[in-house]
Amino acid sequence: MAEKQEIEIFISETGEIEFHIKGIKGRKCEDFAKDMGKELGNLKELNFTSEYYEKEQATNKTQQKIK
Repeated sequence: MAEKQEIEIFISETGEIEFHIKGIKGRKCEDFAKDMGKELGNLKELNFTSEYYEKEQATNKTQQKIK
């Protein structure tokens, strides 16, 4: 079963947007955050949680020949 992915978005009274990404690890998280930043406006900074540094779950696909 895939891990649950969540995005929390906070908008301040001054209009600044902050978002927290949960359930996406490593490079995929960084890429997703950058894409979100492009959609929401100018991205000021990225701060990574410990989840960013966790190893991504590898998915192995295998094929079997049926005789």
